[in-house]
Amino acid sequence: MQNLLFTYLTSFWDIFKNVWYWMLIGMLISAFVREFVPVKKMLEYFGGNDWKSLGRATISGLFVSVCSCGAVPIASTLRERGASTASTLTFLLASPWAGFIHLFILSSFIGIKYTLLLFVIALAVAFISGLALARLENKNKITPGIPRKHKDHEDHKCVECAQLEEAKRGGEPLKRRIIYNVPKHLWGIFIDVGKYMFIGLFTAAALKAFIPVGLVTQYLGGGKKFLPVLIAVPISTIIELSGEGFILLAGQLYEMGASLGVVFTMVMVGVSTDLTEISMIIGKFGKRTALAYASISLVLVIGAAMLINSLV
Repeated sequence: MQNLLFTYLTSFWDIFKNVWYWMLIGMLISAFVREFVPVKKMLEYFGGNDWKSLGRATISGLFVSVCSCGAVPIASTLRERGASTASTLTFLLASPWAGFIHLFILSSFIGIKYTLLLFVIALAVAFISGLALARLENKNKITPGIPRKHKDHEDHKCVECAQLEEAKRGGEPLKRRIIYNVPKHLWGIFIDVGKYMFIGLFTAAALKAFIPVGLVTQYLGGGKKFLPVLIAVPISTIIELSGEGFILLAGQLYEMGASLGVVFTMVMVGVSTDLTEISMIIGKFGKRTALAYASISLVLVIGAAMLINSLV
């Protein structure tokens, strides 16, 4: 019993030490967003379900310098500020390819040409997923990002209050805003989304502790066959790693004979639809939205992975 507990705690620590700083960076970015980015500006860029808003969400997700662990609190802040559900989740789906560091690491394994191919296809998958989610949101099939008419007055007052509060803060010295206001927002963000992160971490630690890692290598070394792509989906979902961790793992598997589609699947599924992200989406958007997000993104990722295996 003691050995099992030790194994579990060791697994939890291994996961936590790899992702805690990304979580902190993400929450810090969110705190600065809450303090310095006006509600009006946030709604202007991410409030709609049109292709321009979704395109901005895709690009923002790609170039924000955090992995998905850090993207979770940023996505939560976008939603709180009135961004549409589709835009918020498109941002989250694009986050595995956030930052040039990830792309450089991946290119060291699979080469620049294939890295660029996966980069472009990932962008397309995130954008198309956003279009599908926007259609569902417009039909009220998933939780809307902006409340409906019966809360319009209340929300208008909330936006007015937020804008008045922002105007008041704007008159404060910059030093006070950074030293006092930003940490205050940081704590509020942690209270809001931290529980969903830790639910995912605790669950992932149990799976990491008791599922042999050797099974991953054994069943993903299938060259260009379609079956390894399908096998990669559940494995990527239950393994909790940072973006860099998944890219290193996928790159090593590619060198051992795994298909390029498996690399794409592990990075997209493992970072965007793992237990941490899904638990947050359930908590913030509801089960129906989480199911739609996971289903749409998984279908597109699997299809794209099989297309990649057919092309290369």
